[in-house]
Amino acid sequence: MEAKRIEKAPIEDLVKQLVAENSVSTQSNLAVTQKVASWLEAIGFQTEWIRYDDPAGIAKASIVAKRDAKNPHQAKGSERGGASYLAHTDVVPVEDWHTGFSGPFEAVEKEGRLYGRGTCDMKGSLCCAIQAAAKIDPSDQTKPIYFVVTADEEIGMQGAQQVHERSQLWKEMIDLDVAGIIGEPTEMQVVHAHKGTYGVILRSIGLSAHTSTGKGKNANEALIPALPELLELKMQTENQARYQDTQFDPPTLTLNMVIKNEPLAINVTTAIAEVQLFFRTMPQVDHQTLVKNLRQIQANHQLQWIDKGEKLSWSVSPDSPWVRELLEITGQTTSTTVCYGTDASVLQKLRRLVVCGPGSIEQAHRKDEWISIEQLHKASEVYEQAFRKWAC
Repeated sequence: MEAKRIEKAPIEDLVKQLVAENSVSTQSNLAVTQKVASWLEAIGFQTEWIRYDDPAGIAKASIVAKRDAKNPHQAKGSERGGASYLAHTDVVPVEDWHTGFSGPFEAVEKEGRLYGRGTCDMKGSLCCAIQAAAKIDPSDQTKPIYFVVTADEEIGMQGAQQVHERSQLWKEMIDLDVAGIIGEPTEMQVVHAHKGTYGVILRSIGLSAHTSTGKGKNANEALIPALPELLELKMQTENQARYQDTQFDPPTLTLNMVIKNEPLAINVTTAIAEVQLFFRTMPQVDHQTLVKNLRQIQANHQLQWIDKGEKLSWSVSPDSPWVRELLEITGQTTSTTVCYGTDASVLQKLRRLVVCGPGSIEQAHRKDEWISIEQLHKASEVYEQAFRKWAC
């Protein structure tokens, strides 16, 4: 697609093209990434590909793109800085998709909304940023503009991790102290912090046998005594100030427990009993205190500890200059926080980050995912102004 066509196309048309590419996280994202790369290259960006195979052997790729300043400032020290936009191309599964009038990979307009998997999270946002960059003449730039477009954000952020470890342009962005917008859905509210995640499984191993033989060992017998202690710990996280960060709503770790048995047959003793624990970490809470208490429960009851990984919380000061600048652009007075996560968990070495994107998180991951076309137009305008503020 030619640069002028990207600049002038109705934003809905661009979104429809990206939505048409099936990039559910269990599938390869190479096709949609190639389309994004071709658009960026058409408007003057050079692209760096970071390819990898996911644990299932599926080919994936993230890209980092850069458009250099055509008219850089000559004053000493003015070469640092620039603008960037960060997004992901993968989308959540579509098995439960249902609108009654469209499939998941055909974006359909209806009553001011655009329906389709990824319209809200977050192909719509990505299209807005690309069109915003297309509207800026490179000769107006005094500093570079970057795009970071990752794979696998929905299933562990491996694409962002690959960028962090391998991308030369990413290292350049950090060195230049570039300002960046992660375009996840916030209804265009400026977000300065989000929660992280921590997961662990406590598992008991028994011996499976038909109950008539009396030879089995029920794994629940070791797990059940630990459950009241876990419940007490959960109550502490909800009631004690040390486990709370009042800048979030809710301000708690929202510790969740899921109990699982294998096998489930009533006439077979349980061979595996486990409780899966998942909570959302916060910048002002030392969650390692909670982890230490969980470790003690695990040891006391001789359970297995299976680490499911951690994604860091992220925050910047709401008074940071780049936050205040984006507030001014959007016409808001104060920034906010969200309780979900973004690639900022992995990419927070880029110091000057904010999260701000079209659509609501309540519309993402739904069986009828949609985004307001009005929000798309607003995002395109905001991103263009931000690029001009930080790169022109």
